[in-house]
Amino acid sequence: MIALEVKGLRKTFGGVVALDGIDLAVGLDDIVGIVGPNGSGKTTLFNVVTGALKPSAGSVRWLGEEIGGMAAYQIARKGLVRTFQQAMSFPALTVRENALIAHEHGARSGTRAVVPDALLRFVGLDGREDEIAGSMPFGNLRRLGLALALAARPRLLLLDEPAAGLNDSETEQLAGIIRRLPGLGVGVCLIDHDMNLMTSICQRLIVLDFGAKIAEGRPEDVLNDRKVMEVYLGAPT
Repeated sequence: MIALEVKGLRKTFGGVVALDGIDLAVGLDDIVGIVGPNGSGKTTLFNVVTGALKPSAGSVRWLGEEIGGMAAYQIARKGLVRTFQQAMSFPALTVRENALIAHEHGARSGTRAVVPDALLRFVGLDGREDEIAGSMPFGNLRRLGLALALAARPRLLLLDEPAAGLNDSETEQLAGIIRRLPGLGVGVCLIDHDMNLMTSICQRLIVLDFGAKIAEGRPEDVLNDRKVMEVYLGAPT
């Protein structure tokens, strides 16, 4: 089932075209990756889809409803939730206190919030409930941020560079968590530069360059696409 459908999406900033007619479809059982050089429009796409920016043209539909230009909090309450490039938490509070705040916020937003203990078990932080978030290793902090996003009971989770700053072991732990999400009814669309991660977990890859989509398909096909190799992977022209 297609949950998020983007058609002809454009975003301009004055004379700069950040998104140039993007089409995108993501289902609730999908793991879809978005890759491209820095400045290609990946985060802008997430910002428009989730309401941080208004589209200049085109359509953003969520479960059949037009949401383009809707406020970010309204979109999140509908089950379309995102994370950010930086690790998000309350650094002076414990892991448990962070999870409790996210749980309470999820309950107030009208979603069926997950209890904190279950969230922490899911991301592998059980046993660390009393640690201060700001003192944890960065990999654990990333997993805590994922738990906080999941507290909102998303149906589709947009992850913006979730593996940034992680070592190989931490990235593999993250990959294991992400792989489990569609089985729990949570689709995933993620941005990341770690191609080993993206090819290992994504069913489809979408490649952006200068705000335009230049390729889409299975990871093995996309990575062998000549244009993708030239603009992103550094193949000689």
